This record gives sequence, structure tokens and C-alpha cells, in this order.
Amino acid sequence: MSLDTQRIKKMKTILGFPDAVKFCGFVIHIPINGEFISKINSNKFFNIIRFAQTPDYAIKYMRYNKAIKASKKYDRYMTVIGYLFDLVERHIVVFESNENMNANDRN
Repeated sequence: MSLDTQRIKKMKTILGFPDAVKFCGFVIHIPINGEFISKINSNKFFNIIRFAQTPDYAIKYMRYNKAIKASKKYDRYMTVIGYLFDLVERHIVVFESNENMNANDRN
């Protein structure tokens, strides 16, 4: 079982979600303004980053480490990686608290 699969399974267990709840991906959230990163264009000279108000339009990463790497391109404010789940009638984004994280998970 991959580390990402273990992360997702652990979060579902903590939240009490059944296995049928679909994981849509990891999203990058900017808590200070409540937005999500929806597009990143970058090269060695600049980064152009677009934002969305809802997680539906956010970039969805299937690998936690790729979300971390992408979040480092946005250095203006603190970012947080969220788990996006599809609960059929709505999407929900959840975040790990420091108490639920292992020391190796913190970046």
C-alpha cells in the first residue's frame, strides 16, 4: 500500500467515511484568503498562479508530494494541502491537524 493510499485511508477512518466515498485529489488551499490554486504556469523566470473560490476548480493532485512541490511555487502566503472528497451531493475539503500528523509528514 502506497503512502498516499495510507494517508487517504487514515483520513477516511478519522472522519468516519465509508470506503465508497471517492477521493478526488489533494488540493492547495490558501487560508488567509480562502482560495484554492487552480492553475500554475511557471518557468525559470516567473510563476503565474490562478486562484479559485471553490475546490471544484482547484488543481487536483493524486500524489501528496506533488501537491507539496507545487505549493512551494506560491511563496506569497502560507499554503495548506487539503483532501478533496466527493460525498455525492457535495464536495468536502478536509485538512490534517498537527495532532493527526506524524513528524515525518510535516514539511
